[in-house]
Amino acid sequence: MSIRERLKLLGLQLPDAPAPKGDYVPVVIHSGVAYVSGQVCRLADSVIKGPARADMPAETLILAARTCVLRALSALEQAIGDLECVERILFVRGFVYAEDGYQEYSKILDEASRLLIELFGERGQHARSALGVAGLPGSGLLELELVAAVR
Repeated sequence: MSIRERLKLLGLQLPDAPAPKGDYVPVVIHSGVAYVSGQVCRLADSVIKGPARADMPAETLILAARTCVLRALSALEQAIGDLECVERILFVRGFVYAEDGYQEYSKILDEASRLLIELFGERGQHARSALGVAGLPGSGLLELELVAAVR
């Protein structure tokens, strides 16, 4: 089953590829490795806002993680032409804008990891870092970077 078919089966679709909001490119490919610039959890013209806190609904955290993954994959697809060219997701780094004392960064990133594994199977298993930060662009809840081996 293709990545597009898996997305459809999950009721998801890739957004339009995001345009850079600064002086950088969305994806750099070097020696078969694609580095996807950080993607904040933007939905159309809005941002899923942080900070993360203990009483935040799980649905908000899941939506933020999935949104970041879909935006990153959209940027990657635009750069390589077809997500079927992804040999392996190598690394995911997530930055969680959280209130003081919040410690569940990994739980938020688990949602992103699950989606990548659902879409890519074994090729979606990756190394990962989850970090808490004092703020993100647009007060976004999550920013996600992705590194993938591509052919």
